[in-house]
Amino acid sequence: MFRHCLISLGVALVLALAGCGGSEGSESGNAEDTVSAAAPAEDQAAVLVTKDCGKSVVLAKTEVEAGQTAMQALDRVADIETASGGKFVSEIEDVAQDNAKKLAWLYYVNGEAAQKGATEIELAPGDVEWWDLHNYEQECASVPAEAR
Repeated sequence: MFRHCLISLGVALVLALAGCGGSEGSESGNAEDTVSAAAPAEDQAAVLVTKDCGKSVVLAKTEVEAGQTAMQALDRVADIETASGGKFVSEIEDVAQDNAKKLAWLYYVNGEAAQKGATEIELAPGDVEWWDLHNYEQECASVPAEAR
């Protein structure tokens, strides 16, 4: 009987510790790097990076803390290069825009083209920030479900 109680207690302890496995914060920002295919958690936003109007994923949908600018959120989850004093994104995860081919990084919030620069838009809880590299003279025919 005593052995059975010890085994039950051990199992309960393992399950309790497994639920506490994540860290609540870190200096490197890795706590925000949790991949999520569903809508962001209640107090979170998300970042998704693709090419060719969502046909190729560069960075899977990743939760970030709401309340930061779109540029700050992108910088926390991806390796980026910027131009014009940090106002424009020129490269994400070693994928660079190509002016000769008219390819540029464009971004959207909740599936809608952003009306301001990424340094000016603050993400609210539930927002999905979607960056896509495509021909800047053409709009995407559809928005990936994860970007809404």
